[in-house]
This record gives sequence, C-alpha cells and structure tokens, in this order.
Amino acid sequence: MMWQLWLTGLIGIWLIISPWVYSFTSNAGAMWNSVIFGVIVLILAIWTGACKSKS
Repeated sequence: MMWQLWLTGLIGIWLIISPWVYSFTSNAGAMWNSVIFGVIVLILAIWTGACKSKS
C-alpha cells in the first residue's frame, strides 16, 4: 500500500504547482487555496509514510 502514499504525495505536489501550470496565479484566492491544500496533503502523506515505516 506504499504506492498510495506516493500517489498522495504526488497529488500534493501537483496542487502546489498547478496555479503556475494553469496560469491562475492572478486569482489570489484560488492560488493560495491550491498551495495551502497541497502543502497539507504533502505533509500528511509524508507523516503517514513515516508512521507506517516505523511499524
């Protein structure tokens, strides 16, 4: 099930970079929403992976 953590991490990275890929950085609300949720998703994926590797 480690592939799910990798996929979740990639989704987090995609959320972070998508405002620049799709050029919606002029819409500040949408840009910050995407970046903040991307960081949250990425942190949770890393945290979950670290917890699973310990057990």
